[in-house]
Amino acid sequence: MEIRIIMPFDPEFHDPKSVAATERCCSQHGKDHCDEPPVASVHYPPNGRVSACARALHGIIDDALSKIPQQ
Repeated sequence: MEIRIIMPFDPEFHDPKSVAATERCCSQHGKDHCDEPPVASVHYPPNGRVSACARALHGIIDDALSKIPQQ
């Protein structure tokens, strides 16, 4: 799984008709559940391209790290 993080948030990274691009809100949590501004644009399989507030970005990174096999 490859995660791509764009900082700061870039609405042009997203589909022009997406919530992330049009409303500039945290699409990882959803506009009805988060009032924090996005700080990053993230390509996050399987979720696709999402805008992420700081809390969502931490969650995405923690999730990715948990999937790395421990040696």
